[in-house]
Amino acid sequence: MSLAFSPSMAAGSLDRLLPAAIPFRFFASAITFNIAAWLVLALSRDPVAGHLGGKGAVVAALHLMTLGVLAMAAMGAGYQLLPMATARPVRSVRGSATSFWLASPGVALFTGGLAVGVDAATHAGAALVAAGLTLFAMLTADNLRGAAAMPLVRRHVQVALVSLIATIVLGLILLVDWERGFLPDHLAAAGAHAAVAAYGFMGMLVLGFSTILVPMLALAQAPDRRLGQWVLALAAAGLVLTLLGGLAGVPLAMAGGAVLGLAAALLHITAMTRVIKRRMKKQLGPSFLLIRAGWCLLVASLMLAAALSLDLVPSPWATLLGVLLVPGWLLTSLFGFLQRIMPILAQAHLTVPGARPPLVSALTPEMPLKIHGMAHLAAVAVLTVAVVVGSEWLVRVAAVLGLVAALSFAVFAAILYRRALVCRRGG
Repeated sequence: MSLAFSPSMAAGSLDRLLPAAIPFRFFASAITFNIAAWLVLALSRDPVAGHLGGKGAVVAALHLMTLGVLAMAAMGAGYQLLPMATARPVRSVRGSATSFWLASPGVALFTGGLAVGVDAATHAGAALVAAGLTLFAMLTADNLRGAAAMPLVRRHVQVALVSLIATIVLGLILLVDWERGFLPDHLAAAGAHAAVAAYGFMGMLVLGFSTILVPMLALAQAPDRRLGQWVLALAAAGLVLTLLGGLAGVPLAMAGGAVLGLAAALLHITAMTRVIKRRMKKQLGPSFLLIRAGWCLLVASLMLAAALSLDLVPSPWATLLGVLLVPGWLLTSLFGFLQRIMPILAQAHLTVPGARPPLVSALTPEMPLKIHGMAHLAAVAVLTVAVVVGSEWLVRVAAVLGLVAALSFAVFAAILYRRALVCRRGG
């Protein structure tokens, strides 16, 4: 096996890079929505412990994290990283820019409508988000078509795109059902929507891109392809069981899906641990603290999902599953990768043929990242305790910690941008 992906590959892919403004616009939007999510949670008067959906500030904060942070960051990273992996550029620069101008304002409108209870804004925002995500799915599917490089990554992304379409359709159905009430079990359908969005769309992207990002960041060999194929097969089967079980109201099927997902997660962690053990880079930095914490939270979320499906724990703990899954596994993993991806992509865009590119370390401010990592992990820990003991006061403490983390990451991004501008001007 050889190194599958590296910063030098990014620098050597200038012909496949979109204009820098497009991906970094997505990242800036995700950073802004992250601040907004924790701020809404801090200011909300709605109870969080035992919350089981509906409308209001808590659901708005949740969708700010999922649609605003996770989906926007996934679109920005996907538009840049996937063409490097497939060796094919995105077909339409204008289309990728359009998907941003549909999705980002749509998230703001949708979550704002949820928070203040304005249905017209909620519906209009949902339509814009659905259009933006659908355009992203179309452009990404086109990029995958006919590509021969990195087949395992491509298959993960294909499953993620199918999950994304299912997420969009279920989300729109749930939105209409709020008004007309035609679904036999709205809560079960909402659970299926959440599972396919988190474990399907975002989860499969995280698993797939981890197979190239972890070796790249650790300077290590590519992971065992056979293990990766088992991870993909188990995760995909688990998603199908969970989706069908949720829609049909069969708890045993949902529990089976969670068990298959747990097996996939453990195999994935095994493969990534082997990669890290064989690394050439001695110091992995704060990013891998978040990535490793994300693995633990993924396993915990799947164990709790199986227990909830079998009624082994009280149903209000479904809120705890949301905590472990969204701000826990997904946001923790995302920011672990994003703090390394952004400087590498900035370096790639600053690379000029015949000139030495700036060092990634010179572009990266470390202190804001250390503050972000500590504050984010503390926020997840306190929020977990708050939900378990039913303390709304602790929820606000967790939200303040999350806000500190979000602002620290914004400071990191601002300093990175300033340093990149200085390098571009030759300062």
